[in-house]
Amino acid sequence: MKILMIGLGSIGQRHLRNIKRVYGEEAQILAYRVRGLKRTFSDTMQIRENVSLEEEYNIKSFDDLSKALLEKPDIAYITNITKSHIPCAIACAKAGCHLFLEKPISDSLDGIEELAEIAAEKKLKVFVGYQNRFHPGIQYLKQFLAEGSIGRILSVRSVVGERLTTMHTYENYKDTYMARKDMGGGVLLNQMVHELDYLYYLFGQPKSVYALGGINGNLGIDVEDNLDAIYRYETEQGTFPVSVHADFYQYPPSRFVKVVGEKGHITVDLLKAEVTQAVGDEVTVIPYPDFARNDMFIEELKLFIDCIREDTEPAIPLADGIVSLKMALAARKSMETGGVIDEFTGTV
Repeated sequence: MKILMIGLGSIGQRHLRNIKRVYGEEAQILAYRVRGLKRTFSDTMQIRENVSLEEEYNIKSFDDLSKALLEKPDIAYITNITKSHIPCAIACAKAGCHLFLEKPISDSLDGIEELAEIAAEKKLKVFVGYQNRFHPGIQYLKQFLAEGSIGRILSVRSVVGERLTTMHTYENYKDTYMARKDMGGGVLLNQMVHELDYLYYLFGQPKSVYALGGINGNLGIDVEDNLDAIYRYETEQGTFPVSVHADFYQYPPSRFVKVVGEKGHITVDLLKAEVTQAVGDEVTVIPYPDFARNDMFIEELKLFIDCIREDTEPAIPLADGIVSLKMALAARKSMETGGVIDEFTGTV
């Protein structure tokens, strides 16, 4: 396999390490690097001093995407800043590359239809990197809900909060893509969008959304740092609200989803890797002591390569990435206008 890495920041390097772990010398690595930063990360996100990424992984790097594509890569990993995802993905798709597209797929809908048309015409696989679908707690929750043990769903609460100032200790938080509007930053597209994806995975598309948030804190950034959204879901069993909260302030970090039904409730703590369920008077705690966060990334990598080799549908296709983006953009529109985005059907 000849794999082109578009961007080799922290997430790009995580994918790179996993590719080499799983596929070794079978994977030949190319890279398109605009900033050319020399930081090499460890699995724990520490800088590895005096280690050259290019030398360690025998990477052939380019500062011009068209020149990199002349090497005819089979696969492209789109892991650069959010705003640049789609233009790079389109160029790689035109060159015949299967795509691993990091979340969110973009910060707008511009160019997405073109990408979808090219991928369909060339029969390319596009896999979107929402690794939390492979969290054992989320997998358990999906099965648990299908069994109907807590009866009709009454409400869902999803929370993600983490302190932006200490997310990347190796750089000034104001310089990160998460903190900058011109890079597609903000707590909505960089944190909450993960929750929107697994909520879509669990419950499907909502009907409407109302959101409040904005630049509410003291971080001195030009993107929203807090956001609360309520999505209205309609099913054959009835209507229920799904409230989603995201912020750039919580320490220690918090990430969980709680589903309340007529007969009980269930909570998945994604950071503790623990599920707590209550059905009637019986409370059960299910821990996952052997879970490591990187397990999710390994799983999506294997599924991505398998869908290419076996010519099967990606586990998380481009269409799903479009839905989660539209859910996010609808929340942003509500936040900015102060109104309910009614009859949400995936369009903005």
